[in-house]
Amino acid sequence: MNLASRFHALLPDLAAALARFPVPALLSVALTIVINIDSPGSSGQELLIAAAAAFLAAGSAHLFAEGRGLSRSTNLLLAVAAAAVAGLLGYFAVIFETQYLFLFAALVPLVMIAPFLHDRARQGALWLFNLRFGLAALLAAVVALAFAAGLSAIVGALDFLFGVSVSNTYEHIWATALALVGPLYGLSLMPRDVVEEVDIEAQKGTLLERGVSVLVNYVLVPVIVIYALILHAYAVKIILEQALPKGNVAVMVSVFAVGGTGAWLIAWPWRDKGTKLLRLFMRGWFWLTIVPAILLAVAIWRRIADYGVTPDRYGIAVIAVWVAAVTAYLALRRNRADMRVILGAMAVLLLVGSAGPFGANGLTITTQMARLQQLLIGNGLLKDGKAISPSSRPAQEVVTEGYSMIYTLREAGGLERLRPWFADDAKNPFKAGTDGWSLTNAIAAYFLFDNPYQTDSIVSLTANRPFASDFTGNVKVLGPFQTMQIYGKDKLQQPMTAVLDETSLTIKLDTATYRLESKDLLHKVKARITGSADQPAIAITIAPDVTMVLDQLFGDANAAWPINNARFWLVIRSGV
Repeated sequence: MNLASRFHALLPDLAAALARFPVPALLSVALTIVINIDSPGSSGQELLIAAAAAFLAAGSAHLFAEGRGLSRSTNLLLAVAAAAVAGLLGYFAVIFETQYLFLFAALVPLVMIAPFLHDRARQGALWLFNLRFGLAALLAAVVALAFAAGLSAIVGALDFLFGVSVSNTYEHIWATALALVGPLYGLSLMPRDVVEEVDIEAQKGTLLERGVSVLVNYVLVPVIVIYALILHAYAVKIILEQALPKGNVAVMVSVFAVGGTGAWLIAWPWRDKGTKLLRLFMRGWFWLTIVPAILLAVAIWRRIADYGVTPDRYGIAVIAVWVAAVTAYLALRRNRADMRVILGAMAVLLLVGSAGPFGANGLTITTQMARLQQLLIGNGLLKDGKAISPSSRPAQEVVTEGYSMIYTLREAGGLERLRPWFADDAKNPFKAGTDGWSLTNAIAAYFLFDNPYQTDSIVSLTANRPFASDFTGNVKVLGPFQTMQIYGKDKLQQPMTAVLDETSLTIKLDTATYRLESKDLLHKVKARITGSADQPAIAITIAPDVTMVLDQLFGDANAAWPINNARFWLVIRSGV
């Protein structure tokens, strides 16, 4: 018996999975080797995402070739090509302007319909395949979790009882579970029969039939119908009040549309045999989506018009287009609707939005760049394509809008587009080689857009330059005092401490005690904040010959506890 035969005899399901899905299996093994040689924490997010995307894409290609009865060589070539495309989109996200959420959200429905993209496909077979696919994914996750948790417990016991420990053991265990054990076990459980159709009558009384039947007949469908009534009532309210929908309604309608269509797909086998409410739902679901779809379109159009495109708003727009298309399709087909069209339409729209200049990130970068450029030019912060750092803090609405745009560009991977604005500038935020949050904050600080959500009642001081002054006579400096700790009223304050309560800051020294009203202190500090990037520490006289020098303070005059924290020194001249 050769090695392959022995392996098949030992692990028949796994051997069959490797033969059926060679490319995803190879990706899983290769990724596991890489992240265990180069520790999981340093392998790079791009590599992990690229491997996961390639895994799903290759699996879809294998299933597509299998469903159409293509040759083994064609099957393998399609899987390699699909893995390469998805992997490149995941790894070179900045170049392709890839939106990861859209990419993975598109690949999942592709797996669901891949074996049935031919003219002989049956709806009942597609439904049963995806039921088994869902169970396989769930069991794979459970097995990976059990594997990792079990080995972690063993390693912990060895370390605790015998002092045996290996560096990064837990990281390697969990990385192996997620990259190898879970995926390979999931592949081994993938349904092999893509022809067998669901037969509700034959399954009558089984645990599976009863469980899904109760879910769709008595939980999902009633909840969705009630939700639909609420949304229609809200639409009537809008018409009567002649007001545009609130921004959050877009998320509510999106959940309703996706969840309702998912329920329609799950309930498909009971379309003629379910409760009366379920049968009505299956025949009239498209009617329930018309008004919410209009609400969704109006709400997202208003948000994009006011604030530009973001990945979230792009996603909601995709759902709006999908809902409109599904509504029209279901209106024509009713119970004869093809589930491949519903899932496939979503996959195509998400794939279009996952990368490229017209994808979620691409359009976000384009629109937010234009808005930021217009804002900066209008406030004298950009001229002839060159950024200008202000000498004083811009108006609060400019700060808030500007920071929001910079933050959105970061989320979409578009900060690099701003680099030419700062060329040859001594304060160039790109010089330090920072990225992510550090670069976002550096760009915001350049334009004095930091602390973007500061209101009139909020005081935020972070000194970037020390306080300098001449004091005559003998001087004693005490500090720093840090007032982040909160003491209960029943605790005795010790000497050389500074304590906050709801109304005041109490400083207790060996020979004197000073009590400052919190709101009065906030007012004095705020009056001396320059708003420049070169903010000095602030000196405030709190008693004759006693000066408080603050370099940090944060508080809100309207809050129940006005000062949140502060750091300061006391400068005391002789005789006090």
